[in-house]
Amino acid sequence: MPQPSGERRGTGGDAASRLYGTVTVGGLTLAIPISAIREVIPRPAALSPLPATREDIIGAITLRGATVPVLDAERLLGIASTGPCPIILILRDVDRVIGLLIATVAGVLPLGDDDLTRMAGNADSGGRSALLNTAFAHDESRGMVLDIAALAALPGMPLAVERVSVPARSERAGRGIATLLFSIGSVRLGLAASVIEATVPEQAVGPSPVDDALWIGWIVHNGRRVPLVDTLRLLGLGLSGRSERAAAVIVRLASGDQVGLRIDAVRDIRSLTDRDVTSLQGFRVGNHALFKGLYDFDGASLVLDPHALAGDSALAGIGRVFEQTPQTAVQRRAGREDVSAFLLVQLAAQRFAIPLAQIEEIIATRTSGIGLCDDAQAISDFIVHRGRGVPLINLHMSLDMPSRPASSCFTVLVSAEGNHAGFMVEELCAVERATIQRSHVAGSGRELDRVAATISTAGGTYSVLDLREQIRMRCAPAKAA
Repeated sequence: MPQPSGERRGTGGDAASRLYGTVTVGGLTLAIPISAIREVIPRPAALSPLPATREDIIGAITLRGATVPVLDAERLLGIASTGPCPIILILRDVDRVIGLLIATVAGVLPLGDDDLTRMAGNADSGGRSALLNTAFAHDESRGMVLDIAALAALPGMPLAVERVSVPARSERAGRGIATLLFSIGSVRLGLAASVIEATVPEQAVGPSPVDDALWIGWIVHNGRRVPLVDTLRLLGLGLSGRSERAAAVIVRLASGDQVGLRIDAVRDIRSLTDRDVTSLQGFRVGNHALFKGLYDFDGASLVLDPHALAGDSALAGIGRVFEQTPQTAVQRRAGREDVSAFLLVQLAAQRFAIPLAQIEEIIATRTSGIGLCDDAQAISDFIVHRGRGVPLINLHMSLDMPSRPASSCFTVLVSAEGNHAGFMVEELCAVERATIQRSHVAGSGRELDRVAATISTAGGTYSVLDLREQIRMRCAPAKAA
């Protein structure tokens, strides 16, 4: 019996070969290898009659001049209907095709060996055990893998031989790139499945740790928190804004990090060649560096350049900073329970580590213009934030660092005993997990009073800043009740 073609994640194989398109029918989620999906089309008002020996063949459609049989998936699999099936999924087995009636297109999932479970069962008259011999479980998605080769081998199953109408079609037959078509607002987009880690259905969006128009929050995928970006703003096509819930296409960046592109809906999965994508010529519109061209079928879609998107510097910065590794997994690998997370920040030419547990929020640095400052306390000004007068503390002055930058891009907000302060930094570099190493403090210099520990990572050793202690040293002790 043919085996599912998914590879184990992390084996370094072809990423596209382990991707599956997921669809729903009768309440069941089916996973189908991306290579076996040719396209998705709306079901016409009426199907053409087609003589067939199988009860699950309900007619045919005419697709670009070719007659393609249509298979009722609910009858084929023996499952009860839960609603209408308005979509026809065109499946390919080598050079033969057939249409499968489905309810919805769910998206794309990467399935490795650890996601798949072989199901042992007795063959029945309909051959259903051969069609659905593997179950999958990936994050919150559960379902069965549909074996296309077994489907094509069922007795009396009619498949149409793909037509070759022109030489160009012959050259590109079976050699297109699986492309996911989706939408956000009124914009239709396409992206090669090779850079897609998964699509995730609508879920709650956590707040972004940075007050930034591009980075609008985070979602959970496969046990990880993945940063979510405003897709329209990234592409220079407008704003989709923040919302409490959102669906997303998760993109695998060149660095290996993951970033989610907010979407409204998955529309289609198609196999596209370069000849299918129309150039935008030399015109510069939006973030044109990320655009490959237009695909025109049932309305034009803007196809994104997968290599440019995976290597985009703005996405790389977000993916690098955000905490994507679950703490428990890191602790298991390290064999310790005292591993903590730290935000690495840039101050002049140095990097420092701030305990992530101390950070309440990160916002873009802004000044009030009040001029309420105190150099002795390293307070540069006060801002009003969330109903509080919050001091902006210049860490360069506080740590007696000789260099003073012209500006600080980000402010890290921390509280201690009910008092809130913002600490200005130039750059957010990364989130690292490490074991804190306490050091003996000798001397009375201001910087030594605040830097009394280090962490070591693959990138080097960094001094830890206790920002809560910096707040306590600037505030009067709380009065006893």
